[in-house]
Amino acid sequence: MGRFGSGAIMVGVVVMMWCMLVEAKVWTVGGSKGWVAGVDYNAWLKFKTFQVDDFLVFDYSSLYSVCEVFEGDYNSCNVDHPIYSDNSGSTTFNLITPGPRYFICCDANLCKQGMKLLVNVTTKPSTNSSPTHTLSLAKG
Repeated sequence: MGRFGSGAIMVGVVVMMWCMLVEAKVWTVGGSKGWVAGVDYNAWLKFKTFQVDDFLVFDYSSLYSVCEVFEGDYNSCNVDHPIYSDNSGSTTFNLITPGPRYFICCDANLCKQGMKLLVNVTTKPSTNSSPTHTLSLAKG
């Protein structure tokens, strides 16, 4: 490599990683109230768009917990087979794939009282801003 080759590559990698982090959003579930009983999580979701690489942060006291579950368990508040569960007081999920993600309080009674969250993760918009043109040639 030339005199600036490896340094330029390293700078490029750092810039690329920084750009990826800048684009990601960190969402604290429930806002300033956090993950607690009595919050209208559907209202909290309004006007929010979750994209791949964003993070969901659940902050809660020892009275609560968070489980990621499948759709059927979300609908029925079944906590018997979670994909993931935690009761540490602060749980972060990286939204790495598009599609729905289902979260409930691991206490089925609290889930039935509304401690549940369905997040639809979308792909990031394309960064290619160049217009695509199609050229048609008329025969004549």
